[in-house]
Amino acid sequence: MLDSTQKREIITAHGSKDNALEDIHTLSRQCSEHPEVEIIGGKDARDRIIERSSALFINTEFVLVVIDPDKELVHDVKKQLLSLKERVHVIIYLTSPPSDGHRLIEGKTVVMEHKKERRIEERVRLLIRKYEKKMTHQALQLLTNRIKDESMIDMEVMKLVSYVGERGEIKSKDILAVGTETHEESMFALFDAFSRKDKKQALAVFENLLGNGLHVLAIHSFLVRQTRLLIHAKDMEEVFTANQEYSVFSKTFAKWKGSSGIKPSEKKHYLPFQKPYYAFKLSKTSEQISKQDLIAFLDMLTALDVAIKSGTKHERVLMEEALIEA
Repeated sequence: MLDSTQKREIITAHGSKDNALEDIHTLSRQCSEHPEVEIIGGKDARDRIIERSSALFINTEFVLVVIDPDKELVHDVKKQLLSLKERVHVIIYLTSPPSDGHRLIEGKTVVMEHKKERRIEERVRLLIRKYEKKMTHQALQLLTNRIKDESMIDMEVMKLVSYVGERGEIKSKDILAVGTETHEESMFALFDAFSRKDKKQALAVFENLLGNGLHVLAIHSFLVRQTRLLIHAKDMEEVFTANQEYSVFSKTFAKWKGSSGIKPSEKKHYLPFQKPYYAFKLSKTSEQISKQDLIAFLDMLTALDVAIKSGTKHERVLMEEALIEA
């Protein structure tokens, strides 16, 4: 990010139409922490540049982006652009490959990465440095592979930074832990939609999970486990009185866990062995859904499991149909 006392340069960036918005977002965030971006182009570009240059007051966080100007336009408004860059940040974004010929205007030239994986990796590195953190190579690769939508990069990095707290290095186990928490939150959202019979929202949550790199079979496994735990919570409604606050619930839960006598080999499949706050959220969610509906949903997931494992290329379609019919 440029310091307020640092002399500004006009940035000429070579990118592509497909990546233009993401590139502009990245470049703007390098110019200012809270950029106010205006993108101009086409036949009105000349008038808008002249108008901006003559403004008496202009936000120093302002970033003016001119897309695909031709030589004639830049020549005509060169004086205004040079004047503007003393007050605000100016980016000229070209969607054509760099030319061996002339430069449109003096300043800094950058060539934006076209490969999505490299673009995500570079953006993550930039944000990690901004938050004064370090990330292991394995963690960087794991996070890069998980992010499918570039618009999610900032949010995913911020979640990781919040998760590690004062610790200076982000490791693979942190990526896995935050990813699991995110998926669990999405599952609660899915069951909330299920309890309200909101099929559109249930499908939206499902699409979001797929978009974050979770395979259909992994989503199915999450759903089966969550449904089993919700049925357990439903069976314990008499123990966990409705509308309990977490402080009361956690004490009741600890006593119940200590007296349950259950010693399963796979503890993650049983409610008493969940973390107290997770069990609390399960209990609250189970109150919204009837046991009959939960059992019917589990039966449907079992049938879906058989269909998928019997061999099919349509796992996604089958899961979508199951959510619609639930």
